[in-house]
Amino acid sequence: MVIMMKDILNYYYQMIIDDNVGDNGYFSYHNHLFCLYEYHRNINEVEALTSLNKLMLMNKIPINKIIKNNLNQVLTNYDNKNYVLIEIKYECNSLDNVRFIMAFNDKKLNIINRNNWGYLWSQKIDYIEYQMKHIENSYPIIHESINYYIGLAENAISYFNMLDLTQVPLYFEHRRSNLDDIYNPLELVIDYKVRDIGEYIKKSFFNQEIDIIEVKKYLNKLNLNAIDYLLLYIRLIYPSYYFDIYERIINNNLDENKLLDIIKLSSGYEKLLYEVYLLIKEKTNVIGIEWINKKYN
Repeated sequence: MVIMMKDILNYYYQMIIDDNVGDNGYFSYHNHLFCLYEYHRNINEVEALTSLNKLMLMNKIPINKIIKNNLNQVLTNYDNKNYVLIEIKYECNSLDNVRFIMAFNDKKLNIINRNNWGYLWSQKIDYIEYQMKHIENSYPIIHESINYYIGLAENAISYFNMLDLTQVPLYFEHRRSNLDDIYNPLELVIDYKVRDIGEYIKKSFFNQEIDIIEVKKYLNKLNLNAIDYLLLYIRLIYPSYYFDIYERIINNNLDENKLLDIIKLSSGYEKLLYEVYLLIKEKTNVIGIEWINKKYN
């Protein structure tokens, strides 16, 4: 990995570095910190991400900087993989550092919009159901568990489609909530204000790092309105934590047993959803999920 990185940096960026290169892609060059990331997103999004990076830097919004190679290209292809060099100007250790930054109204950025949750989630469920017709006998744990999580997703989709969101502003958010990627320009999407909050709460719960007391403390720090709370509740209902692992199992041969850590916490997460429902009920009119409300009332 280190030798490969040094070859890429030398040939495509004219950066000759010593052996002080981490396996995570980070290295120092002329007293500046850089990281060579493998690019995993749709190639068609590169132009939008690059334009967004320029706009954010120009407007002095904290973000790390995309560096083009000596071919004046953002993507560097090496051994059939794409890489992007980023100069690290900012690092994040706490979500207290995170700011809500309203998205620019720029049509070039539409390709990274992720705010049509109902459509995107419905497409994912349709594709998963198609896949399951062909692979269900190969993955017994998925076969036994997936209908429960599809049911949760359908609850979230139904709730989302009930809302009028025409006047709700959009913000710069992240594909998944990871503190290491808060300032990573390759992880940005445009979505509703609560995307990162919801994914952070889900991730923290399944890492057994958060409970309803911590959730309440966290939400009290934020300036959320009624529609924000409803969208947050919907985001928490949608089981991205399960589907993310599902995709890694199907596409990257991750051990199927990794799902067991999620499944064994399902009842605890149902209870958290009910407790969040009660919390949001104090802020605004919220319907809740009927079968969960009956189970924990």
